[in-house]
Amino acid sequence: MENVNRTRVLKAARDLFNTRGYRSVTIQDLAGKLGMSKKTVYQYFSSKEEIATAVVEESMEKVRQVLSVSDRSQSDPLLEIKEILIHVKDESIRFGPLFLMDIEKYLPELSNRYKRLRHEGNQYIVQLFTTAQHIGLIKQNIPIDQVVEILRTCLRALVNTHAFSESRYSIEQKLDLFLDIFCKGIANSGRDD
Repeated sequence: MENVNRTRVLKAARDLFNTRGYRSVTIQDLAGKLGMSKKTVYQYFSSKEEIATAVVEESMEKVRQVLSVSDRSQSDPLLEIKEILIHVKDESIRFGPLFLMDIEKYLPELSNRYKRLRHEGNQYIVQLFTTAQHIGLIKQNIPIDQVVEILRTCLRALVNTHAFSESRYSIEQKLDLFLDIFCKGIANSGRDD
């Protein structure tokens, strides 16, 4: 039961932090959303900072798990990139911009750890694209840093847009199709598909 309540607190906190930011959410707000007392919330966490840290750490751990089980021996780095992006999709959209701005201001150490993990993930994606280019899967004249920047921008727009919320296709289906189109667009034209 303790783990269930702890998970409920984290989910409710993430929802509140994303809609209102870290600074404007109180333990009373969180307790009210959960239908429990502040005292009960404090049984699981000693402070709002500890809750925010747990919310961010939970997401970071999921990303670390995806990156650690990535099949580094896979012969197609583009397929590996696609698999990684599909598995970290939820984590990449987990935090709203207001929450991220607030933790940067009020919890800078936590923000820096989150940014470092994102940077490490981006570097790994760059490495995979570079490998794909080196073995001839991607056109040689395409600048990898721009490819990664465009990919990141498009993915963020795709998963954050409300225009797709009424679509009959799931986010996984849309993401899968986008990644197929994107990877085919940068693929070496001499390659057989």
